[in-house]
Amino acid sequence: MKESPAPNLYRARWFPLLAVLAAAAIGASSGLYIKGLAFSSLAMTSLRMTVPFLLALPSAAKHGLLLGTPGMRWRLSLASAFNAVRLYLYVLAYKLTSMGNAVVLLYLWPVFALAIDSVRLKKPLSMARLGILLLSLAGVVVMSLDKGLSLSSADMLGGACMIASALVFAGTNIIFKDVLSVMSEIDALYFQNAMGAFVFLPFLIAEIPRAPLSHLGIGVFYGVAVGFVGFGLFFVGMKRLPLFQYSALSYSEVPFAVLLGIVFRGERMTVLQGSGMALIVLGSFLAQRSRSSSP
Repeated sequence: MKESPAPNLYRARWFPLLAVLAAAAIGASSGLYIKGLAFSSLAMTSLRMTVPFLLALPSAAKHGLLLGTPGMRWRLSLASAFNAVRLYLYVLAYKLTSMGNAVVLLYLWPVFALAIDSVRLKKPLSMARLGILLLSLAGVVVMSLDKGLSLSSADMLGGACMIASALVFAGTNIIFKDVLSVMSEIDALYFQNAMGAFVFLPFLIAEIPRAPLSHLGIGVFYGVAVGFVGFGLFFVGMKRLPLFQYSALSYSEVPFAVLLGIVFRGERMTVLQGSGMALIVLGSFLAQRSRSSSP
């Protein structure tokens, strides 16, 4: 019997690269939903986590994974709990500070992740791979120079929340990288959102009667698009790419967010923003080249 084209596509070398880039483009829209909907940070966190949890629930039930896999249950529970905390901090940060500040600070997470992974594995980064990440980080910094970080109390608190969220995100990414070696991306989504789905749902239920119906519909779409499709694609890349390359490619969320700001919020493209985007794209290209030349 002739093999269907889908598995061939799934195994293609370029597929996880495109999956991460597509996920970054989808994730870049998060700020538009968070700032535009009439829900509190707690209710928005619920929408972001409950919707993908419910969509992934049938797969976890089918595979007998509702309580996790033997030997990994405590790690899955820990990762799910930490992910609930980091998503609340993430949403709160977008509520308090500008999209530009938030997305720049979010992308401290790959630096945190590589530092944590290097310590955990007792394996220092090669100069070439460290240089790729520093190049991408330099792009984030250059883009932020145009805006500058505001010193208002709200911006300071929002920035602190996003830095904390980035640090937690780095740790959970390392855990889910291991989890994905023994389960599918959809099942990993189930565990990623399980704790938060239960913890934050009461806040959403309390706010639904006061929120416009259209906002609820858009919020559900936010959960589907970013929480399920976007993170599902991120997990496709995470499962198949080295952490350093996955991190470098995911930096593309920053220029995507800038472009969305231009289109939907009337922001202008400046020389510094364009220069930063160029550095990030270059870093992503070098990451792909590094992977293709690895043994």
